[in-house]
Amino acid sequence: MGSSPQPGEPPRKPMDRHVFWAIVLVVGFIIASGIFMVWFGLRILSNSVHVKVTENSPDRKVVTIKTPMGNFKIAKEQNVSEYQLGLPIYPGATRQKDSADDHAISLSFDLPDQTNLRIAAAKFATPDPINKVQEFYKQQLGGEVSSFTQTNRDGKVVFEIKYGDQHKIVSLRPRDGGTQISLVRIFKGHAEPN
Repeated sequence: MGSSPQPGEPPRKPMDRHVFWAIVLVVGFIIASGIFMVWFGLRILSNSVHVKVTENSPDRKVVTIKTPMGNFKIAKEQNVSEYQLGLPIYPGATRQKDSADDHAISLSFDLPDQTNLRIAAAKFATPDPINKVQEFYKQQLGGEVSSFTQTNRDGKVVFEIKYGDQHKIVSLRPRDGGTQISLVRIFKGHAEPN
């Protein structure tokens, strides 16, 4: 028996010109709509975002960014108080001036209908040895400390205080025969505590 020849594929019909142009028009419309939506969104965003830089003195610079989604405030200041940090500053300690971050930083994120976030941080230095500084903070913070860490490898000491919407950190590290002190306060909530 012989094999009968297989019928060949029928020749493909060329795409109708009307279908081709319809596809091109639909793709063009999608691309043009996307470009318009991006342009329109950027116009709205550029008109509703406001950035304000205020320099009240050479020691304080504040950048405020207002957006429809919330407000952000970044303050760099030369001097910082115990009140802002919510932590005692070691007596005689001076602000660190040997690095690019020689300012205290405070960040504030105010989001509508959300929990607000505020962060204050500063670094200090003292010629006193770390054990003396550690004893000062142990006495000052007393029963507030919720976590204490001491690493023997690099001599770093960390006190952590967590209660309510606040988290405070005192980090001590030996440096150049003295002690480097880093103080951080993080607050989450709608109203700043006293």
